[in-house]
Amino acid sequence: EALFKEFGTEPEAAATSLQQEIWAGTFPHSSDSPPAGLPARDEARLAARAPRRRHNLPLRRTSFIGRERERLEVKRHLAMTRLLTLTGAGGCGKTRLALEVARDLVGAYPDGVWLIELAPISDEELVPKAVAQALGVPERSAQPLRETLAELLRGRELLLILDNCEHLLEATARLVDLLLDSCPRLRIMPTSREALGLEGEVRWPVAPLSVPEQERTSSSEELEGYESTRLFVQRAKGRDPTFSLSPQDALAVAEICRKLGGIPLAIELAAARVGTLSLEHISERLEGSLDLLSGGARTAVSRQRTLRGTLDWSHELLSEPERKIFRK
Repeated sequence: EALFKEFGTEPEAAATSLQQEIWAGTFPHSSDSPPAGLPARDEARLAARAPRRRHNLPLRRTSFIGRERERLEVKRHLAMTRLLTLTGAGGCGKTRLALEVARDLVGAYPDGVWLIELAPISDEELVPKAVAQALGVPERSAQPLRETLAELLRGRELLLILDNCEHLLEATARLVDLLLDSCPRLRIMPTSREALGLEGEVRWPVAPLSVPEQERTSSSEELEGYESTRLFVQRAKGRDPTFSLSPQDALAVAEICRKLGGIPLAIELAAARVGTLSLEHISERLEGSLDLLSGGARTAVSRQRTLRGTLDWSHELLSEPERKIFRK
């Protein structure tokens, strides 16, 4: 990061490879041994996995802007509680914050940090299977998978990130409840638009990014102090490398971030229009319309490609009586 910021150059391939090995926990080789008392078949499988992998977190592709205090606070709470749920509206950055915290903590958990993505799952019965697949836990024909997980993880010290639980709250809550009762060294950090509602759960509401105050006119230098405008500028540069926050653009960028309420997903979708639309035009088209906020990553799920998709996902979670109230 220092090389890139100060000199505009990347580390050589050998240094990059070494960094990735250190971060992945494969250098130096671990000598961790599996807990005693496991069946030989499962012991061999877990022992074979432990030295090679310490996490399954995706590599970061874009810079992470702001939330320095939140990252420290979430890590502090995780040290004091076994179930910390990041809650918040769609697009507010729950998953990204969880991943950044998880990357910081890979070395703190001898048995690793593991991400379980629940968004693609629609069947509640598949929640334990998703966890088992991420951890490499084999199924046993004579035992429910939930109980197998509880047994094999009993002596393990690891962190689980259960991402996007809101549409599977009942199944997720039942599994988490069993695991926490059975595994004293286990920490779990779900992300959800709604908390799991379990005993001992600590809820961390993920707030939007800071936005410029409307009452005052901010210079380009002052805007650098706001997380939302820094995010917009960084993502705009990804679309147009020549983009810079000039004094004449400062007002338009501040207005865009205010209109979008500091929601990271919305800001990134708006910044994706830089290079095809002027900043003033982007700001104007945000009035009363969601059509502009589209064009996310081609491989992203629909709820991350458009803001309308994010809202649709929330609407689908409502019961029919709740939808009637919403329409009224």
